[in-house]
Amino acid sequence: MSDDVIKDEDIIIRNYRTSDYQATLEILKELNKLFDIGFNENQWRESSGLRQFKPNRKRITLIAELKSGKVVSMGVIEAQKNTLGQYIGYLDNWAIKKGYIGRGVGKLLADRAIQILQSWGCDSIRINLAYKTDEKLLDVFSKAGFHPIITVLEKRF
Repeated sequence: MSDDVIKDEDIIIRNYRTSDYQATLEILKELNKLFDIGFNENQWRESSGLRQFKPNRKRITLIAELKSGKVVSMGVIEAQKNTLGQYIGYLDNWAIKKGYIGRGVGKLLADRAIQILQSWGCDSIRINLAYKTDEKLLDVFSKAGFHPIITVLEKRF
């Protein structure tokens, strides 16, 4: 596999299928090793059914799959009204398989996610990032029109 940028015509963006479980599990384990995202395999297994599209539910797990059938990225999109009545879209659990980072897969997946969230009527879109996120990643999102608005603190139990 070369380090070339993945083109739109080389990838399929689709909804999660139960057969994607193992591939997404591997991607999240890789990410957890790198960034300690608090990944819990048991919780991921238990919530597996939530990742599939369900009518009248504003949550979808998107999968980026090469035309060869290899799953290389995933991300959850969700939309909900906040307490101020704003309809906010969220990009969550965004992960790219090692070896595909920096090759445009995340951008292709994010572009599709943004299209879907706009079609749902979202007023804005939010992305939750780790506190010590790489400056390069912040720059990428900034160029795409995202701006920091809040800092969230967490205590794990």
